Amino acid sequence: MVLDRFHVKKKLLWAVSFAAVCAPVVALGLRIREDSRAERWLREGVSKLDVSIDQAPTPESIDWRGAEALFDRVVRVSGDGDRGRRARALWHSSRALGDLSRGELVLASAEVQTARREDPDELRVTFVDAVVLQRRGERRRAAQLFDGITRATSASETLRARVGLHRLDLLLDEGDGHAALTLAESMVHGTTLHAALGNRLGLARSAVGDVAGARSAFESAHATDPRDPSALINLARIARQTGDREGARRMLQQALALDEANGEAWLAYGVVLTDLGAMVEARHAVLEAGRRMPDQPGPWTTQGEIDLREGRAVEAVASFREALQRAPDDTGARTNLGVALARTGDRPGALQAFEQVTQRAPSVGQAWNGLGVMRLGMSDPEGAIGPLEHASRLLPDDPNPPMNLGLAYERLRRWNEAARSFRETLRRAPTNELAASHLAAMQPPAPRTRSARARPSARL
Repeated sequence: MVLDRFHVKKKLLWAVSFAAVCAPVVALGLRIREDSRAERWLREGVSKLDVSIDQAPTPESIDWRGAEALFDRVVRVSGDGDRGRRARALWHSSRALGDLSRGELVLASAEVQTARREDPDELRVTFVDAVVLQRRGERRRAAQLFDGITRATSASETLRARVGLHRLDLLLDEGDGHAALTLAESMVHGTTLHAALGNRLGLARSAVGDVAGARSAFESAHATDPRDPSALINLARIARQTGDREGARRMLQQALALDEANGEAWLAYGVVLTDLGAMVEARHAVLEAGRRMPDQPGPWTTQGEIDLREGRAVEAVASFREALQRAPDDTGARTNLGVALARTGDRPGALQAFEQVTQRAPSVGQAWNGLGVMRLGMSDPEGAIGPLEHASRLLPDDPNPPMNLGLAYERLRRWNEAARSFRETLRRAPTNELAASHLAAMQPPAPRTRSARARPSARL
């Protein structure tokens, strides 16, 4: 009996010792297994972010929920190591994409800044940061980040393609249609024309005046993905430009039937309704666009344009300032702010607005015209000459810059230049009665009639 107890104790001691020896091996095995699973989850999460543009045309349409869940698993397993920090950075970036999908730019910005602190070298984090900056209207900073990704040798092809689309958007927003077209055509070469790229190719062609080419690109984009309303919105813009406003309205109604939550469709619909004189419905559509895109300047800019059309200059000033709160670099909103301020009688404010646009975006002809008009109105015809000459070159079909230039020359008693400017006005607008009357007054015996005539107002 004693012998049996001794053997039992011996076996127990042996089992305990064996377990103690095996425990590190088992723990190592479990750790290896967890590491393997964490690496797999990390790869799967990254692949969700790297999904093709055909499957997710916009950053917001990426499966950020699935990516967020996978990166969360990695964080739980990996702790504070390099993999854990990278996973946390990607987790916060995925959450930022979710915020963008809901239009919550402030939350998205906070998430992406946390992601940058975790892993500032992760290019996918940099991409989301650039997208957030672009959505907030900080185009220069966004462009710098996109350019950095383009130069990085480690960037995936899908990420490069996405960056290319956003660089196209920046060029188009800046009004550089030729550079946008060059980039779009280089991206189209050797690849399938998916809807997202086809739409941007059409926008670039439209920006350089190739209406037929733009329409063809938009139609190809729509054929590629009939469920995407973007091509219909762009085709509606072409229809509006060519005078087919009813056709534009029908296309936008189709776009809204595809996606009732699409803020761009509501905004374009509001613009077309404004053209058609349906002002109550237009304001409703613009307000709906603002509800769908609370952080975008477009709805406020359009509301300001409606205010100007209805003679509500004070309300227009407020609308354009709201737009600039959302996008300080929006040259269209700032130019229109200058027009609205001029109509309220605030010439110094209007002058400052136009000067800011000409400094930031020298290719905006309307701003040069506005600057010249303000200087002319503030008894500085000499200072008005340069801006108005520049506006005339930038706006070759607009009769207002040469008309205003003629008025400036007239006040300086430079009759030959004034007559040449009025003739240019009539070339652009043969029925312009003001230019015709001024030109007729310069024929002999013009000097006496000049002094008796009241000064006309320059035109914005």
